[in-house]
Amino acid sequence: MKRFGWGLILLLLPLVLFGWGNVQYWRADTAQDQARTIRQWLAAPSEALLQQLPWEARKELARHVEPRQALQRQLDLLDADRHWVSVRKVMASVSCWLALAALLVGLWAWLKLKADAWRALRSAAYLNERMMASWQGLGCCLSIYMAMLAGSLCLALLYEASSGASRAAQGGMSVLVVVLPLASVLVVCVRQAWRMRRQWPLMQSPTARFLARPLGRQATPAVWQWIEALATQLQAPAPDHIVVGLDQGFFVTSVPVLLQPGGEVLTGRTLYLPLPLLTALSQAEADSIIGHELGHFRRRDTERGSETSARFSLMCAQYSAMVGDEDAPPWVVRPTLWLAGQFLHHFQIAVHHWGRAQELLADRAGAEVAGPKLFVQALLRAIALGRVIDGLLLAHGGSNLLQVLASHLQGTPLQLGEEVLGLANPHPFDTHPEIATRLQNLNVLLDPQLLQAALRVPSADDQQWFNALCAAPGNTAEGKAAESSARDFT
Repeated sequence: MKRFGWGLILLLLPLVLFGWGNVQYWRADTAQDQARTIRQWLAAPSEALLQQLPWEARKELARHVEPRQALQRQLDLLDADRHWVSVRKVMASVSCWLALAALLVGLWAWLKLKADAWRALRSAAYLNERMMASWQGLGCCLSIYMAMLAGSLCLALLYEASSGASRAAQGGMSVLVVVLPLASVLVVCVRQAWRMRRQWPLMQSPTARFLARPLGRQATPAVWQWIEALATQLQAPAPDHIVVGLDQGFFVTSVPVLLQPGGEVLTGRTLYLPLPLLTALSQAEADSIIGHELGHFRRRDTERGSETSARFSLMCAQYSAMVGDEDAPPWVVRPTLWLAGQFLHHFQIAVHHWGRAQELLADRAGAEVAGPKLFVQALLRAIALGRVIDGLLLAHGGSNLLQVLASHLQGTPLQLGEEVLGLANPHPFDTHPEIATRLQNLNVLLDPQLLQAALRVPSADDQQWFNALCAAPGNTAEGKAAESSARDFT
């Protein structure tokens, strides 16, 4: 009930303003009718005036010595405010139409969200091609919704302030007790509409940020030859960029990447290589994992799927930034944030559904490199190493991480318990299925020999092969400097 409560408020807010506007319109219309009626009464002969009045008016005027003068005073007051009554009537009418339009926009945004999420769950092509357009459309609808709410509320408050000023002599300014608190709600509405208008367009050009260094083709030709040979074996496009870093696992992406601390922006296909893992995996294991990543490039739909997952992750980050650090956003803002959260919730189901399917296809590409059993061995080893590396990063930061990791692995064996089947590979973009699903997909049994091989102590060859590849013959002094920089860039 709490989850859907904000959805009801999304529709109730414009309904309340619509009702308020109708009451205000009735009040202005009643004042005009009253002025016309009083004129008709005053047009009657003095001796027949009281007989023409309704019983309530006759009872009220009976206390006055001169009923005609009392009616004339009422008419003078109404005529003095006649122009502003007409203005307030227009304001109330426009306020009603704005509230009604906000109601329709909010309802349309909700229905379109549900329809788009339903189609995205049934078509990967629709998800990849239309997710960002749907998100932008939602942002436009919510901005319009908040602007219309703000406009309707502003006109309603101006109506009350004008009415109170016209009846100031009769204590009408007491209406400010209502107007002033609601003015703060108006400020929140305007600020949120402006905030969404400014922040939502930032979703159009997502850029990933990573602490990494690029490996240039001329500086490290052997590394590029190694990766391109794997791509040729899998009949997959080679990456446009290869970067190395410390705090991620293997991944590929097609979204623009901003490298820190250098600030270089890479566009096209980027392959990220984690140095800590490359000093503890065998080259054959690294081949299998990189084969999985290149499998995302082999099929255009899986490449688009990786890009979609990346965009979705950035949309979630942008949504968090839009919500801010406030534990309890203003209540008038929560319905729009709830609807944006519902969008991410429903599309997350579709992203995970198709992301898992694409990961299983990429697993088969990784298994083609050196067999499914070695790929599973590499996968288990990467998971076990990742848990150790995360702990070392938390304890020591990036300083001398490779040396600390090597020393740790020589003295402390890797561990994976029975919970391994429920684990999933961490990844900055894609959604990896749990290990049990991936084993079933590759028809591999998790036997003690496989687990023992995955948890072995790194050999000297495991620790040196990538370093040797970076320093392969043919590298220039620039290449050797790049290798040293890649190892020590933190």
